[in-house]
Amino acid sequence: MLSGLTAVVLAGGEGTRLRPLTNDLPKPVLPVANRPFFEYMLDHLREAGVTRVIMALGYRAEPLIESFGDGSAYGLRIDYEVEQKPLGTSGAVRALLPELKETFLVLNGDCVTEIDIAAMVDQHVERREYATLAVHTVDDPSRYGVVVIDGIGYVNRFIEKPPGPRFPAHTVNSGVYALEPEMFNFIGDGFSMFERDLFPTALMSGVEIGTFPWDGYFMDMGTPESFLQLNRDVLTGTAPTRRPHAEPATAPTIHDSAHTEGPISYGDGVTIGKNSRLIGPVVLGDGVIIGGSAIVEDSVILAGARIGSGATVRGAIVAQNAVVPDGATIEPGTVFDTAGESAAAGA
Repeated sequence: MLSGLTAVVLAGGEGTRLRPLTNDLPKPVLPVANRPFFEYMLDHLREAGVTRVIMALGYRAEPLIESFGDGSAYGLRIDYEVEQKPLGTSGAVRALLPELKETFLVLNGDCVTEIDIAAMVDQHVERREYATLAVHTVDDPSRYGVVVIDGIGYVNRFIEKPPGPRFPAHTVNSGVYALEPEMFNFIGDGFSMFERDLFPTALMSGVEIGTFPWDGYFMDMGTPESFLQLNRDVLTGTAPTRRPHAEPATAPTIHDSAHTEGPISYGDGVTIGKNSRLIGPVVLGDGVIIGGSAIVEDSVILAGARIGSGATVRGAIVAQNAVVPDGATIEPGTVFDTAGESAAAGA
């Protein structure tokens, strides 16, 4: 394992597919089981031998910088590069080349995986590649960048989100790269994307791009549905987290007549009312109030939200500071915010 690795994390997107959840918080700060999502990635990187993280930011950078600081709380050094105009994925990394003098990592900032990053870097260094991509196999690759690979593990071509139903391959880009600075000689300054610009240009120039196949847990937290599923997976132990979900500094106030079962994550200062029922997996953010005789099952209730007396919430997300009226029923697959129902969260 290389020591002193630097990882560039691409976290400049607006999180539009996660709205309304990202109206108030950028995606890396969204709480998963009452921990900021990005903390799970920091744990993974530290375990893999990374000592420095550079966050490439754009949209709403300030809350991220305030949340994660200099990284000392996570045993890492964290630096921040805030784009003044969009540079794309590879363009943002090229702008950081003065900081990147040797082998480094690039990761999409919205995925939880169990990739063995240290083994991937070791393979990359041993084979003396310019670039190595983590790849995995999925049944339906239409949401992903497909990577067509030759018989000895090198990239043949890239196809972005093929429509199907017949796919040229089911191997997709996992959004984790081991790279050498020289790779960026194939593009100029300005806007560019890895799969549309840098990688195809390098292939046409005769560069062999290696792959690191792996199998295991992968969750792209890009939609309300995947956000809800990731919370479930953390609480049930399906997701490969390095430490348990956050414990509240202030214990919840739970009425003696309330019923709770299954895994439940409590934020600070939660109040559970008389005769209410909580059936996990359930996440209750800071300051959540569950009214009397309410039912909450298989759901995420974000900080400051209130579930009215006699209301029922199943398989849904209640957004930050939203108020579910007394007696209301929030159906599975709903994101309920202060303006009412919005994007699908998955049934």
